[in-house]
Amino acid sequence: MNKAAIYNWLIVAYSEPITNLMETFYYDRRDREFYSIHIADFLLVTDDLTRDESVRASYADDTTALIADRISRREQNDPEIVMIPALELGKRKAIMEEFISGIKDEKLFNLLQQRVKNQDGSQRFCFYFGTEATDELKDQWEKWKHTRLITIIDQFMVDNNIDLESSRVWDIGNSSWIEMDLT
Repeated sequence: MNKAAIYNWLIVAYSEPITNLMETFYYDRRDREFYSIHIADFLLVTDDLTRDESVRASYADDTTALIADRISRREQNDPEIVMIPALELGKRKAIMEEFISGIKDEKLFNLLQQRVKNQDGSQRFCFYFGTEATDELKDQWEKWKHTRLITIIDQFMVDNNIDLESSRVWDIGNSSWIEMDLT
């Protein structure tokens, strides 16, 4: 997998809502893979962190086993599992404030400044420009955010001794289901 694709995946992870409980993002040093776990995936393991054989999933057996293994290892604080954090609120606001500091239109600046103040991290990291901004400004924001996040991601990779060149993103597809008998 190329480095640009990994960066795109990491930008998604960093842009998630701070309080997102639906999906969490990780790096597995053992397998040199970035991956995410959805909340429903926790149904695949029992309370004692073993594979729950009564739960059926659309995943292949080896995928199910790997998900269960990674959940178990994370819950046991395996140092080989590194959580990929969502960008913290203060950094989100700083990036947004830095971007709007160059806006000359006072009305638009004031509107976006209020949106920065209202940013609470409960939504994905982006500006909701609405119809007030041009497509060009929206594109500039995306490039700005991308550049700033790459810098933060690179520092995270250095701090955690993760080599993107030898890593990949684990792709298990987009469609899955999990079924369990509650009787």
